[in-house]
Amino acid sequence: MVRNVRFTWEQRLGNVGESEIKGRLSYFSTVTKIEDDVGLDFYCELLEHDSPTNEFYIQAKSTEYFNENWTANIKKSTILYWLWKPNPVYIIVYDEPAKNCYWMAIEDMRYDLFDKLFKTNTDSVNLKFDNSKLLKKGKDLNEDFIKKMKDDKASIEQFKGQPTLKGDGYVRQLPGAPRNEHEFIQTRENIRVSLYSLVSRYISHNDLQTARLYCEFLAQFDPTGHYNHFVWLGQINLALGDKTLARKSLGQALWICENDPNWPKESMDSLKNQIRQLIRECV
Repeated sequence: MVRNVRFTWEQRLGNVGESEIKGRLSYFSTVTKIEDDVGLDFYCELLEHDSPTNEFYIQAKSTEYFNENWTANIKKSTILYWLWKPNPVYIIVYDEPAKNCYWMAIEDMRYDLFDKLFKTNTDSVNLKFDNSKLLKKGKDLNEDFIKKMKDDKASIEQFKGQPTLKGDGYVRQLPGAPRNEHEFIQTRENIRVSLYSLVSRYISHNDLQTARLYCEFLAQFDPTGHYNHFVWLGQINLALGDKTLARKSLGQALWICENDPNWPKESMDSLKNQIRQLIRECV
């Protein structure tokens, strides 16, 4: 019986390319095929001292015609998906005639890609490759890729407003400053939320002095944006017997609530009434 099934060369080339790319990655990482392909082919974990550490993703491509003008046409929805992943994403192209694999870091183009996503009318973006970044076949031959992957992870954390120390070992480098207004705002917001968590812990452990110290810092750090730390500061000062400071902090909390145009009136009225009741207790 003749089976009417065809496997085109393009399909076979794609499989060959994935196999070659996986083989090179396997020298220094675990490689797991992503079966539901929505823009990524492999999920990988870097192996250090034979233990998995940093995670990253791979989109595999294959070609018979790689040169300095080679481009990959990627849907905008796919690029946006990559940019919101918590770990670095790389495109690796297998050049079949030369039997080489070339890689590109999406993180290098993060803010340029955001511009292309939201400031152009096309459905896709062309990404241009070069042959300067080679994924090599062999043990201990891809330190440049590994270092870049760690740097890219730090860059993603900075994008999220969660800067981390750079490098390995006991002595590490300080993180860089926020690169733009988005990272600045995200970093400040994460500081505020993290301090809220610490204040909650100290209150739950009845360490009101330390809780007040953190709230006093928050009052200077964020004097007009959020009412929460002023309510806490008022309640803590009230519990510690300082009604004057308690009234001042609660008054600032009430002012913030009264000047917030975004909250629904019903929930805001309830909150303001609670704060007014606390202020009456400070008399």
